[in-house]
Amino acid sequence: MTMYVPWRRVASWHCTACGICCYKYKVKLTFYEYLKLKPTGFVEEKTGRYYIRKIGNRCPFQVGRLCSLQGERKPLACKLYPFLIRKKGEERALFEHNGEEFYVYVCTDCPNVVLGSSSKSMERLVREAIMLYTGEKRNVELITASF
Repeated sequence: MTMYVPWRRVASWHCTACGICCYKYKVKLTFYEYLKLKPTGFVEEKTGRYYIRKIGNRCPFQVGRLCSLQGERKPLACKLYPFLIRKKGEERALFEHNGEEFYVYVCTDCPNVVLGSSSKSMERLVREAIMLYTGEKRNVELITASF
């Protein structure tokens, strides 16, 4: 069962490009992302929501352990994983950025999530997630595997 915990309960996290999220996670797309990816044939609409259509329980854009969608083409949901950002939530999930309140949760399905007391490195990751979420930033630097 998927569980999300407030970011303050996460000691550390880093992406190792294990690809597990590409198998477990159903990628929700914005309408704009849906239109961009529609020509690929790998998108679907269900009750007014848009998703990447899985092929054999995996993302069709996954090549080995890596994603073939990079930069502007990569969906926001993929850029943010394992972070989930809401406008309402519990106090331990609160993160203030540019005078706005965001409630940030971390999906514990990712095997690299280490629970414990949050750190400065987690604060940097959360800040980048919020900047991606708000559109202040377009490309991922910290919330991705480094090779």
